[in-house]
Amino acid sequence: MGWQGVMNIVRENSAERMLGRKKTQSRVSYLSLLDTLAEVDEVYLSPGKGVVTEGDIAEGHRLAWHLAGIGMRFFLEQDPSRPRLERLVTPSLKMMGDNPDALYYFAGLNLSSTRGEGYTLTGTYQGETYMSVTLYAADSPAGFAQRVVSEMNLSAMKLRKDNSFAIRLTKTDTGGLGSWMMLNEAVTCIVTRHYFENPGESVALDGVLAARIESNFIITNNGKPNDIPTGLLDDHEMARRLDLVSEFIRAHSTGRNQDPTKAPPWFSFTPNVIGQPALWSNPGNDENRGMGAPDIAYGAGYFKLNPKEALEITGMVPECAFGNVVLWNRYLQSLDYRHRRTSLNRKQMNLDEFGRYRIWVSAQKPTNPDIDWLDSEGRESGIIFWRFVLPTGPIDQPKTRIVLL
Repeated sequence: MGWQGVMNIVRENSAERMLGRKKTQSRVSYLSLLDTLAEVDEVYLSPGKGVVTEGDIAEGHRLAWHLAGIGMRFFLEQDPSRPRLERLVTPSLKMMGDNPDALYYFAGLNLSSTRGEGYTLTGTYQGETYMSVTLYAADSPAGFAQRVVSEMNLSAMKLRKDNSFAIRLTKTDTGGLGSWMMLNEAVTCIVTRHYFENPGESVALDGVLAARIESNFIITNNGKPNDIPTGLLDDHEMARRLDLVSEFIRAHSTGRNQDPTKAPPWFSFTPNVIGQPALWSNPGNDENRGMGAPDIAYGAGYFKLNPKEALEITGMVPECAFGNVVLWNRYLQSLDYRHRRTSLNRKQMNLDEFGRYRIWVSAQKPTNPDIDWLDSEGRESGIIFWRFVLPTGPIDQPKTRIVLL
């Protein structure tokens, strides 16, 4: 019978017992969403995608439900005519290379939802090491973030004496208070980044700070500033939103481009080698499509170890506003930073007087206290990801070697 047969029986029995046979648009879209989740299991978590171990399959199912949860928040419960910034990723909902040293906020935007008037973003600087606002375009609303349209970091924001600011998000700069960012018809979303180099606990675990940022960063629709929603979603609108959730899940699973030739040059596919860090750019081709930021240099690669090995990483942190390294699983989700040391920022590293680091990725903590440790959780493989924000000089490629434990 297979998965599809089981799903068909569940649908038929549920419909007959609970809801009758009436066909509605939202029911069709709801069942399509279930099909999308089944497709993640059947297609994305398959040998054809290199997913063969029980652990990878199990983590893939976790990814599917994380995507469903994030998709529900932003495409089922949000409306671009009344956008609100909410945390994009959390310690329990992860995707697209989350960062324990950062808080990210997201909202869907659509110029037509503002009668062409655009939006106004207001907020207050919260002591971030680095903060930026990025407007992204995509091929569809649920395509999420594929190309940068405009970006602004803290240095360009016009902060008032109380550290508050206002940014006009409009098609043309018509003047007025605050700063301006271009928002055109292609823009589908806004992402704000808030990076902190804390020496202790990862900032992603600071729920109080996260709530304060969310309450201080407000987006106002200039075309409908006082519009009150009806509160009722009709059949057509619910179907439309459910379809967006399905599209979002597919875009980050079965729809992901896994062709190594399309990967950015700073990502190494040679095991235990980290690519030469380089600034993320958006030249208009497929090389750097995605949710990168123009201010940040990235460098990444896979680790592959047996239980008696460690990967030693050495190098020098460049002059930059922020720097850290994070371990991810194969699905671009950070490892457990709530209970383990799976990321390090500059203030958490034992840098020498020249800014050099020495880090082990391993299942066992090194006995030498001068060596920093990234806990692999006992995994045989995973991803090592470096970020250097606003680098001002050359960036050395991290050196790696296998060490026997």
